Amino acid sequence: MSKRPGDDLESNESLNFKRHKLSKPPLSNSLTLLDIASGKQLQKLLTFSQDPQQSLKNVQAFKSFLDGILASHDSTAQTHILKDYLESQKLILGEEEPLTYLPDIFQTWKFALQSNNENILSAVPSVLALLVRVISNSFDLSTYGKLLGNTLLHKNHQELIKRGLTANKSKEYVISPVLRLLRELSMLDGGALSDNIFRARNFTFQALTRNLNLKYVGVSMEEIRKPSVRTNAVRFVLQLLKYLPTKSKKELLREREIFFVLTRFISGDPPFLVRDILETLKTHIVNDELLPREAKTRILTTGLLEKIISLYRYDKEEEKSETSELSIPDSAHKVLLLICTSLNSGLLLNQSGLYPKGLMVNHVNGNFNDISGPQIHLGLDSIEWIHNYTEKIAVRNVILSDFIRTLRPWSSIKENELILSVFKSAPELIAEYFLSKNSFLPDPKLTAYWVGYSNFVYGTIKLSLPNNFGHEEGYADLPPPLSILMENLLPKQLNRKLLTKSLGQTANKLIAFFVVRILCLAFQKLQAALRMCREASKASCESIWNQYALRVAEVFSKRCPAINVVIASYRRLETSDLFQREAFTKLLTLYYEVLPLSVTEAKSNAPGLIGETMMSIEKIDFTLQNGALRALELENIFRIANLSPGVRWFSRGVNCPISPFLAMLRLSAIASPDAPLLRLKNVLISVVQETQIFQTRPTDSMLDYFIISLRNIMTDDKIEDFYEYIDSCLTRCVATPIKYIFKLEEFLSENNIACHESNISLLPFAMLDQWKFHVKAVDASALQKTALFISQYLGSHTNLVGDKKIIKFLSESFANACPNNSEAQQVMRNYKKFGNEIRNHNYYQVPSRDSKSITATNRTAEKQTPVKVEPCQEIVASEDNNALVRWRKKDVDDVIEDGHIGNLVILLSSRHLSIRREALTQILMFAQNLKDSKFEEKDQIWLLLSELSASAKEIINKSPLPRIFSSFAYHSIGILKDPSHHLFPKINKFLSRSPTWQLDKIPLMYSIMNEPPSSDGKVCSEREWLLNFLLDGLGSEIDLEIFRKRSVFERLLSWYHLDHCQGLQDTILKILVRACSINNASTTLVTRFSVVTWLEVQEALSTNTVLHNLYQDLLKSCNQKRIMRWSRRAIKCKEI
Repeated sequence: MSKRPGDDLESNESLNFKRHKLSKPPLSNSLTLLDIASGKQLQKLLTFSQDPQQSLKNVQAFKSFLDGILASHDSTAQTHILKDYLESQKLILGEEEPLTYLPDIFQTWKFALQSNNENILSAVPSVLALLVRVISNSFDLSTYGKLLGNTLLHKNHQELIKRGLTANKSKEYVISPVLRLLRELSMLDGGALSDNIFRARNFTFQALTRNLNLKYVGVSMEEIRKPSVRTNAVRFVLQLLKYLPTKSKKELLREREIFFVLTRFISGDPPFLVRDILETLKTHIVNDELLPREAKTRILTTGLLEKIISLYRYDKEEEKSETSELSIPDSAHKVLLLICTSLNSGLLLNQSGLYPKGLMVNHVNGNFNDISGPQIHLGLDSIEWIHNYTEKIAVRNVILSDFIRTLRPWSSIKENELILSVFKSAPELIAEYFLSKNSFLPDPKLTAYWVGYSNFVYGTIKLSLPNNFGHEEGYADLPPPLSILMENLLPKQLNRKLLTKSLGQTANKLIAFFVVRILCLAFQKLQAALRMCREASKASCESIWNQYALRVAEVFSKRCPAINVVIASYRRLETSDLFQREAFTKLLTLYYEVLPLSVTEAKSNAPGLIGETMMSIEKIDFTLQNGALRALELENIFRIANLSPGVRWFSRGVNCPISPFLAMLRLSAIASPDAPLLRLKNVLISVVQETQIFQTRPTDSMLDYFIISLRNIMTDDKIEDFYEYIDSCLTRCVATPIKYIFKLEEFLSENNIACHESNISLLPFAMLDQWKFHVKAVDASALQKTALFISQYLGSHTNLVGDKKIIKFLSESFANACPNNSEAQQVMRNYKKFGNEIRNHNYYQVPSRDSKSITATNRTAEKQTPVKVEPCQEIVASEDNNALVRWRKKDVDDVIEDGHIGNLVILLSSRHLSIRREALTQILMFAQNLKDSKFEEKDQIWLLLSELSASAKEIINKSPLPRIFSSFAYHSIGILKDPSHHLFPKINKFLSRSPTWQLDKIPLMYSIMNEPPSSDGKVCSEREWLLNFLLDGLGSEIDLEIFRKRSVFERLLSWYHLDHCQGLQDTILKILVRACSINNASTTLVTRFSVVTWLEVQEALSTNTVLHNLYQDLLKSCNQKRIMRWSRRAIKCKEI
C-alpha cells in the first residue's frame, strides 16, 4: 500500500484543527452570555436553535441568570432585564388570544421531546420552575407568571407535562423538574393557578401515585436541596391542599389512593417532609372550618391514623436548625390529639356518654312512678335492656373505636396519653373498649406489661364520669345500662380473683400498692356515680334510680376484694412502708364511706386496727421527714373509727396511753404544715357535736382554742401526767354530765345570770373537779405546765362567754386549789394575759395550703349556705306594674307559660288602689279570652282566676288582697297547666268547694299538713311547695295576723327536725327572717310562739350561723321594754 501524500496530511491536520475550534466557540460564547445587560440579549440567548448542545447551554445560561437574581441581595437591575424580556415576549403575542407565551423556550422543549433529548427535557422544566419562583418573589412580574401558567396548562402542551411525569422511574432527573414546576405554579400569586392545575389533573396527575412511591434509596439522609421524586410529589400535593378552594379540595380528598400512598412511607421520610405533611394535615384539613365533616372523614381513616402513630418511633436525626421545634414524635402526637378529641376535626362525633347509640331513655311508662290498680311493679327489672350490652355496644365514633384497638397504651406513654384523651372526649368508648378487648391482666408479676397495663387502667378510672351520665338535657328518665357503668368504674379485666391475688403479694409489695391506688380511684368514682343517681332521682323515676344505685353498689362490691382481705394485707406491711400504709388506710376509709353494707356483712376487724394504732401512737415521731405520711395514715384510721359503731372515744384500752379522742386532739395539735389534716378536724367536730363536750357557738369554736393551747404545752416531751389529767376530765365530763350541769346552774343562780347568756361548756367544771387530785399527784414543774394550759384555755373563753363572771370564778377556784405563792397559782390568776396571747398567737393559723385560720377551717367543715331573704319593703318594690299591659300583645299560651298572668295576679296585693282595680279588670279580661281559647288546660286556670277575682272584689276597694292569696294563685297556675303534677288533685278539689275563698284561712294548708300526699313519696315535695308559697305570701301585718290565727309558726317550728323535712330547714328560717322584718312581728314571735327558747335549743344543737344571726336580729327588732317585762327580765334585749 502506498503512503498518503503530504498535502493530504496537511488537509487532515487542517481538518483536525477546525474540529478543535468547533468545541471552543460555544464556551467563549456562553461566557459572554452570562454577562447579560439587556432584555434583548436575553431574548437572543433563548432564541430557538436546532443544535441540541447549543440549546442546552442557552437554557443553562438562563438558569445561571435566574440563580443570580435569587442569590443576590440587590437584584433590581437583573429584575428589570428579566421584566423587559418577559414584556417583549408578551408583545409578540399581539391582541389575539395567546397560544404560547415564551415560544422559544416551549419550542425548545418540544424539540427535545421529538428528539428524545432527556438533558433538555430535564433542563427546560427546571429553568421554568426557577423562573416561576423568581416571578413569585416580585409583585411586578406576577402578570407574566399567569401567562406562563396558562400556556403550560394549554392542551397543546399537555404532552410535555405528561412525558416528564411518566418517564421511566429510574430517570428522576426528568420527573422531578416537572413536579417542581407544577408545585411552583400552584403556589404562584397565592394559589391563583392551583384550581386550574387541579382541573387539568388528567395530565398534571399522570403517574402521581407511582411517583409518590419513588422514595429516596440512598445510604445517607436525604438532603433538602436534593429532594427525591417522592419528596417533590408530596410537596406538590401539599401545595394543592393549601391553596385549592373548598370545592376543589373536596374533590381532591376523594382521591383516597393518592393520600394512602402519600402517608404510606411517612415513617421513612426525611424530617423536613414529615413536618410539612403534619402541618398541612393539621392546618389545611383538620382546622379548615370551611371544609365539611364528610370531606375530612374521607382521609381521616384508621389507616391514616396508624401511619401517624408510627411516627411515635421516628428516630431519624434532624438538622440543628430544627431542634428548637417540637420533635417529630411530639408533633405527630399533637396532631393526633387534635384529630381524635376535637369536634371540629371531622372525626369526633357527638355522643351520649354511657347511653348506647339509639337507646330510648326518655319514653317512660307512667307505671314506673305511680302505680294505680292491681299491676305488678317490677322496678328496675322492667327495663329490658338494663342488663344488656355485656359484649358489644353500639357507638357513634366507629372510626375512633377501631383505631384505639390498635394502640398499645401499656408500652408507650404517648399512646397511653392519646387513648385516655379519646376516652375523655368520647366516654362511650370506654366500656366498648374493655368489653370487646380480649386482652387481660396476667397473674400479678412485676413485669413491664403488667405495670404498663395497670397504669393505663388507673388513668382510665381516674377520668370523671360525664355530666348527667352523658345525657344532654339533664338527667334522663332511665339510668344507663349497668354493664356500661361498671366498666367505667372498674373494668372487667380487674376481677375479684385477680385483685385478691394482687393484694396477697408478699414478695412484690409494689403490685399491691398499684392495686390499692386503682381501687381508691374506683371507690371515689363509685361515690360520684351514686351521688349522680341521687340527683337524678329527684327529677323523675325516683324508685328506678334508687334501685339502680343499690344494684350498682351490689355489683361493685362483688367485683372488688372483701374488706377483710384489705385489712389482712395492711397488717402484713412493715412500719417503714409509709406510702403503702397511707394508701391502704385510705382504701379502708372508702370502704366504710361508700359501701357500709358490705363492711357490715363482712364483719371487718376495724376496731382491732384502732386499738393497734392507739398502742403505737406514742412511738411515732411526727417531726421526722416521714411524719406527714404517718399523720395521714392516723387520720384515715380515725375516720374509720368515726364510721364504725361502738367506738369508745373517751375510754383508754389495755396498754393504751391515752383515749382515742385525746389522741385526735394531740394529732391535730402537732400536725405539720404539709399535712393540715382537715378531714380529722371533721371527725373531731362530729364527736364534739355528739357529746357537746365543747360549746358549739359558731362565732368561734372552743375546740380550736383547746387545740392551740394543747399545741403550746406539747413543746415538752415529759407531759404524761398532763395527758392523764386531761383524759380523766374528758371521760368524766362525758360520763356524768348531770353532775356538772348542776354545778353550772348553781353558780348561775347564785350570781343572777340568765341561762341563755352562758355559752361555756361543762369541761372547765370537770377540770376544776379533778384539779385538786392533780395538784397532789404531780410535782411543781408538771403542775405549772398544766396550769399554763388551763389558764390559756380559760382566757380564750373571755371572747365567747356572755358574762365574764363564770371565767373569773373558775380562775379563782383553780388558783385557790394551788399551793400558796406557787408559780402555778400566779399563772392561773393571769388567765387574761394568757388568753390574749393565745388569741393573737401565730399558732392560731392552722397550717394549710391556703393559710386559712383554724376557725375558718372549722366553719368550712360544716359549711352552711347563707339564707338570703328579701325584706317586705323590697317585695312591694318588686311588683311588676308593666304586667297590666304586657299580656295584651301575646297569645294565651304565652301569657301563661311566660308567667305574665302570675305577675298580674300579684298586683291584686298592691298598696295602690288604682293598680289593684286595673289588675282585677285585666284578670277578668284575660279569663274571658282564656275561656274562648283552645288552650288544653284552660278550664281549671279559668276557674282559679274567676274565684280569685270574686274573692278580691269584696275587699280591694278598701285594702289590698292579703298577699298569701295572690301568692297561692301565683304558685297554683304552674301546677294547673300540668295535670300530671302530684298536687293537681288537691288544688282541683279546693277549687271545686266554693265560688269564693275565705280570706281568713290559708288555702290548702291543712290539706297538705294533715292529709296523706296525692302520690307516694311526695310528702316532702308537697310541703316544700306549701312553704314556698307561704314565704312569698308573708308580706304585711295582715298576712302575719292570718299566720297567727292559723298557728302557722307552731307547725313550722315543729317541722324543723323531721327526717323528711331536713331539706326544708332553710325555707323555714327564711319565713322567720321575713317575719322579723314586719312591724311588731318580732314581739309577736317572742311572746306568742316562744321563738327565743326554740332558737336557744337549735343553737345548742347546730352550728348554722343563720340561727345565731336570727336570734340577734329578733332581740334587736322586738319591743324590748315589753319583752323584758313579759319575761320578767329573763330575756335581756341588747342593741347589737
